[in-house]
Amino acid sequence: MAKPLPPAEAAPGRVAGGRFAPGHSGNPGGRSGQTQAIREKLAAGADAVTKKILAAAKKGDMQACRLILERLVPPVKATAEVVSFDLDDTDLPSAAKSILRAVATGNLPPDQGRSLIEGLGAVARVIEVAELQKAVEELREQMEGMRQ
Repeated sequence: MAKPLPPAEAAPGRVAGGRFAPGHSGNPGGRSGQTQAIREKLAAGADAVTKKILAAAKKGDMQACRLILERLVPPVKATAEVVSFDLDDTDLPSAAKSILRAVATGNLPPDQGRSLIEGLGAVARVIEVAELQKAVEELREQMEGMRQ
């Protein structure tokens, strides 16, 4: 039968709960020396590799072109243009109807309309939580009054 392992706290450099004590690493050897050596070799040959890829791209190698574009040109992020529409903000349902009307008439792109509706939903949840907190507080006060 195998001998049971000692608790983690009994290991050197450990504290209660098995965590490492301050100043004691879980990896005392640190990073492997090979990692740094590989990085140095890659850095030393980077200029030659870059020249070779550029030359291949100039000759029409599409994989070389793709590699260059992926590394040098950041992907285009979607940006939305500023739009203006009439928003009835008397209450949340009216605001939602205004947003849907703006989408339906083409004044607001559907993706922006969806984001705005989701934002209204978040506002509704915040209002709901605030109202619940107020109601709970009122109930507490009533119960305190009954106890006295």
